[in-house]
Amino acid sequence: MRGTVPQLSRRSDPDTSSRRSSARAMFIQLPFQRTAAPSLIGSRGDPTGMSHAKVGGGPTHSCLTRPNRSGDSRPRRRRRWDQRPIDARSGAGRFRIGSMHSSNGAPPRIVFLVAEEVGDAPDEGYVKVVQELTRALGKKATVIRHMTPERPRVAPDTARTPRVRTGFHRMRALLNKRLRAALAETRPETVVYVSRSSISLTALMRSRLLKWMGRQARVVMIALQPRNQSWYSRLLSRMLWPDLVLVSTNEEVRGVEALGARAARMITGVDLERFRPPLTGEKDALREKWGIPTGNRVVLHVGHLTGGRNLEALLPLASQPGITVVVVASSHRDRESQRLEQTLRAAGVMLIHGYLAHVDEIYRFADCYIFPTISTDYAIAMPLSVLEAMASDLPVAAMRFGALPERFGDVDGVVLVDSSDDLIGAVTTLMAGRPSTRKVAELYSWAAVAEQVAAT
Repeated sequence: MRGTVPQLSRRSDPDTSSRRSSARAMFIQLPFQRTAAPSLIGSRGDPTGMSHAKVGGGPTHSCLTRPNRSGDSRPRRRRRWDQRPIDARSGAGRFRIGSMHSSNGAPPRIVFLVAEEVGDAPDEGYVKVVQELTRALGKKATVIRHMTPERPRVAPDTARTPRVRTGFHRMRALLNKRLRAALAETRPETVVYVSRSSISLTALMRSRLLKWMGRQARVVMIALQPRNQSWYSRLLSRMLWPDLVLVSTNEEVRGVEALGARAARMITGVDLERFRPPLTGEKDALREKWGIPTGNRVVLHVGHLTGGRNLEALLPLASQPGITVVVVASSHRDRESQRLEQTLRAAGVMLIHGYLAHVDEIYRFADCYIFPTISTDYAIAMPLSVLEAMASDLPVAAMRFGALPERFGDVDGVVLVDSSDDLIGAVTTLMAGRPSTRKVAELYSWAAVAEQVAAT
């Protein structure tokens, strides 16, 4: 353990007749000089230990003490959740606890955030939402994050795992003593469940399981993609709905409410400090760095190089004189990836593979962003790449996809089309006019997203 020598301080319950009440009232304060991920375990009466913890002078770790079997109440420190390793075979997951905040000395609000199959490379919309939402909520409440490990990806030339098996694998990942113990110890006010499979029957079963383990906690499920339910799913879902479902479009809100649940429309956000317009002379410098012709117009797309993303719509643009098409392809691949790569390269499209820590630089040297995906089965309803492009002050040409018509249907600088053939004309018009989109993107900060989730 690094840092200064811990100073032990005890607070005894006035009622010492019961071990249980005494156990709830005794804590050890462990001040650390610097820690990247503060950890916290509290009791039922004081879930965070913040009523007597030092706030503002660096992170403070609180550990619940319990009487030993011999009857004395010498403090016994429990193992920290965020130090336990991930067991990829059992899918046990891991815990990390965010910032601790308090106002007027009162214990802060506790939010327990549950996510599924989160990998290390945030080049997927779902993973980005989980990571950014955790950071933003951590500025408003104590956030305890439980993440199950990413499953090994199947090879592109093999058949995919059946959906039902995937659903029950995720269910099993939540059936572990560590998660139940964490919910029982911290007694969070809200459990935020970010569902990877959207509003499926198994996802609703997982939300009901979290409701049972969280006891009095309010369960809010975030569904990033719309999903059509079968008749038996609609029938069974009436018994499984969480307290609130956050979706991306008004149509989804009406669909969920028609099944007897409470729903609200949720925005997704963008890092406005990282994604910004280029400074004077920065665009040419970045093009030289990445080997892009400085005299051409650059049309950009960022996303998966997979079937179903309609990337073939970029081919006519690549053949236009004076236009360079750049595709930043994520690490996710499927059976169509190799064929798509060969087709795009043959047409003159510049491909950049893998996760880029500085993908914001790519946006800053582009002139227009294009989003050709048609079906919401292959992307979240509010594409984060569109928001990142707008935050970088790029005009956007996109298909009439997901939540885009509701959010940006009448925004100057965003052109939505119904056919892939119309994308070329939309891109040409936007690059000629060079409209600004930064001010619209400023409404979609992650702080605004956290404010909406925290207010539920």
